[in-house]
Amino acid sequence: MTMNRQEDLPPEPLPDGEREGERRFDKLAREREADRRAGRPQRGLFTGRGRKDAPRVDTSRADEDAPRRSRRRPIDDDFEPARPRTGVKRSVLRAIRQIPSYLRLLVGLVGDSRVSRFDRLLVLAAGVYLVSPIDFIPDVIPFLGEVDDLFLLITALQRLVANAGRSVLMDHWRGDPDELEDVNLARLASAAGFFLPVGLRRRLRKMAGR
Repeated sequence: MTMNRQEDLPPEPLPDGEREGERRFDKLAREREADRRAGRPQRGLFTGRGRKDAPRVDTSRADEDAPRRSRRRPIDDDFEPARPRTGVKRSVLRAIRQIPSYLRLLVGLVGDSRVSRFDRLLVLAAGVYLVSPIDFIPDVIPFLGEVDDLFLLITALQRLVANAGRSVLMDHWRGDPDELEDVNLARLASAAGFFLPVGLRRRLRKMAGR
């Protein structure tokens, strides 16, 4: 009978300090479980340190702006906004094989009275540069050694089309007429210029009077 009365007795109340510690422990345990379910960093059961007091730094905008800043390039008159499409190098190589035809065109224009004297001097200077072994990029360098010749040649033709007229050039041209269209010349000059440094493109343009 005595043992039964002892079992029925209510538990002795905990001291205030222990009761407060138990409540704090239960609260932190619940918060830790909530953090785990939400995928957040879990706070310590005993220290209480974690996401509650830690300052949160928003790095999303900094991460978004970082690649944007890295893509910025200095402003330049010769800035190429995008890389040329696949196959541009083949187009340049095809035009390089036609350099002899372009040279015959320049020879015909030098003796054409419909071309101004100044333009004929520029044509003559461009022709001398093309046949000269001394270039900004030596001809012994594969591909690049001929790209600068092609760029100067196409730039000179653009000036002649603008000043003398396309019909004058067509009288001396034996190739495809579409190749002397303004849009095709501009596309070819842009493709060839992609493989050349900016400073060299400027010097070649000055030689062609552009």
